[in-house]
Amino acid sequence: MNNENSYSVILPTLNEVGHINSLIEDISNNFDKFNIEYEIIIVDDNSVDGTVKEILKIDDPRIIIHKRIGKKKSLVESLNEGINISKNENIIWMDADFSHPPNYIEKFIKIKNEKNIDVIVCSRFLKESIRYYNVQNKKKAGIDFLSNFLNKICKLFLFSDFTDYTSGFICIRKKIIKNIKLKGYYGDYFITLITKCKLANYNVLEIPFEEKERASGNSKTTGSKISLIIKCFFYLIALNKCIFKKIFKVSF
Repeated sequence: MNNENSYSVILPTLNEVGHINSLIEDISNNFDKFNIEYEIIIVDDNSVDGTVKEILKIDDPRIIIHKRIGKKKSLVESLNEGINISKNENIIWMDADFSHPPNYIEKFIKIKNEKNIDVIVCSRFLKESIRYYNVQNKKKAGIDFLSNFLNKICKLFLFSDFTDYTSGFICIRKKIIKNIKLKGYYGDYFITLITKCKLANYNVLEIPFEEKERASGNSKTTGSKISLIIKCFFYLIALNKCIFKKIFKVSF
């Protein structure tokens, strides 16, 4: 492994038994279109619905299961642990609920083959992007209102040429991320990561995508009103820190 055209996909999971094997199969199919090396790292945050048992039905050495036993549930730490054990030169992470369609992996690969891009992010806020609630004519969830507002503020005070500071659907060179420990309460880590990449003058590209609704089970993102308030608090802390770093050109 360890060549410039190899990929590690990190899937942080928590109770995804209803669709996880279909997701893994779709991810694999997108890579199998190309003659490249890849691995899919499942970082399971103590699922209780049989997610890990379901994955074990797949007989493929490229599927790696990393269980966070006895640890506090954390999306950010799940990603950090997945990055630490990854072996390839390009890192992709995405939600494990099918809201991030695997077919965009093919787009990542094609862009990487054609251009010298360090970071590719799927954005929900480009003109060509499509939100799940618009397609299905559903009401926005509380987290969607928060996300829309927060990203407008981030775009205003951080970098006006970037639109989705809470995407969580990314392809990044390992040499960039291997020395950066992601920090945050939940999705706020992404604001800091993008700000670091922009301030370091890495080539960052956003592409539009069609967001899907969760395939099965319950979302960990929406949660209660209290959970939403807590997330909002940490988002604003991350934003304020990044604004300070940008204005005063202080290193992270």
